[in-house]
Amino acid sequence: MKDYTDPGNRAELDKICLETIKNYSEDTVYFKDSDSRFIWNSAAHAKQFGVGSPEELFGKSDFDFFPKDFAQAARETEMAIMASGQPILNIEEELVIDEDNTKYFLASKYPLFGDDGQIIGTWGSTKDITEIKMLEKKLERSYEKMQLLARVDDLSGLYNRRYFYEKLEKLTGLYEERNDGSTFSLILLDVDDLTYINDQYGQQNGDIVLRSIAEVLLGNTRKSDTCFRIGGDEFAAVLPDRDKMAALGIAKQIVNQVSNNPVILDGKREKVTVSIGLATLDPKNPDINELLSHAERKVNKSKREGKNQVSF
Repeated sequence: MKDYTDPGNRAELDKICLETIKNYSEDTVYFKDSDSRFIWNSAAHAKQFGVGSPEELFGKSDFDFFPKDFAQAARETEMAIMASGQPILNIEEELVIDEDNTKYFLASKYPLFGDDGQIIGTWGSTKDITEIKMLEKKLERSYEKMQLLARVDDLSGLYNRRYFYEKLEKLTGLYEERNDGSTFSLILLDVDDLTYINDQYGQQNGDIVLRSIAEVLLGNTRKSDTCFRIGGDEFAAVLPDRDKMAALGIAKQIVNQVSNNPVILDGKREKVTVSIGLATLDPKNPDINELLSHAERKVNKSKREGKNQVSF
């Protein structure tokens, strides 16, 4: 066996190493001239492009194989490298093949120097990281789903009490920062006589009532509004950029829609009503505790004065 530590065998060793990279590297390796045309490619690169051998790529460019935007981005990166003489490492590239197929690559690119030390092109290597990116995206979706589930009430499908307080704090802080006189309103809602419904028809039918209230809330609010179930028979809706009069109109719609649409329980039409308390953030004194306290007092006022109404 030859001693490849012998300087006399260096040229042969260089050739062996280069041929090994060319034929066996799993990552694509390529060299380009100053016009970003291929002058040397690995077998993995040829395979990526669907051609039979690396030699078939000679003189071609990314524009012959990739979408124009993708190829142009690569060309601009290579021009920057040739201008600066500095490599650019760990470039994440996204290649959209069609609406159902996207590939991801991690590329590192370097200046290519000639014998005289002048830059004559670029070279680089690229790793296909599609599987890794797909796993990352799957994990992100799982995490987002877990975060959502932690915020959602199972029965109603609305956000829960925990997220209610988070939302109020964030929104109050936002309007305090605005300091432009804009405001938001809060609707607190109690289902009237839910205990009677549970006793008369059973808790399963009581749950039907709760889900029907959730549907009414969602049906009478905007996408920018947020609805919550914050207790057994307690609901809430946070209405950004709604003053007292605008919110009052929504609250009255909710009361009327609930009372005018009986719920079918064990084959019987049962009238359901709700009591609502309405509060609007004071932009001069954005106090979340006062907002909640005011809304709760108004819910109690609605109940004292006969239920099935809005107090503000």
